[in-house]
Amino acid sequence: MMKKPVMNKILFFFIALVLISTDLLAQLQAVSLEQRVENSTLIFEGKVLRKSSFWDTDHRHIYTSNLVSVYKVFKGDLSNSIVEVITIGGMVGNQMEKVSYGLDLQEGTLGVFTCIPNNTKLSSSSKNLRLRPYAEVQGFISYDLATGTARDVFKVYKNISGEIYPVLQKLTHSNYKVMNKADFKIK
Repeated sequence: MMKKPVMNKILFFFIALVLISTDLLAQLQAVSLEQRVENSTLIFEGKVLRKSSFWDTDHRHIYTSNLVSVYKVFKGDLSNSIVEVITIGGMVGNQMEKVSYGLDLQEGTLGVFTCIPNNTKLSSSSKNLRLRPYAEVQGFISYDLATGTARDVFKVYKNISGEIYPVLQKLTHSNYKVMNKADFKIK
């Protein structure tokens, strides 16, 4: 029969192992820009105009519709310069869902979106093209117009027009298409 101190040590070791492995599994795995470009069906520069949250059809998860004005399209075709980027999480009434790997955008946020079609069954209807960010939080490169820099979860780009535009054009093997005249200037 095992002694109590030995059992306590084994139990402690097992609990510590479970907690460590759970923490390791929850960590975000980097998805390279090359992978995001390759796996996205639509890549565009845009600005969040408005956002609203709602439940999915099963009333299990809250999603947010981010209405985005598109300025430049780097990959894919668009017939309209307004799209909806659907992100997981949000707030409906006094209920909130926050997802650690989810993209949380704010009105006025500007940057490059790498997107795929949205296949989630949503309770709200829309006439706009609905997309979701490829690789969730990694599906957006945020601009800082004051400094002319941009960033995603893992990388800082020191020059938007010098580092992002040419790289996207090289990876997509095409020039970007202007959808809307930009209402901003890049340093």
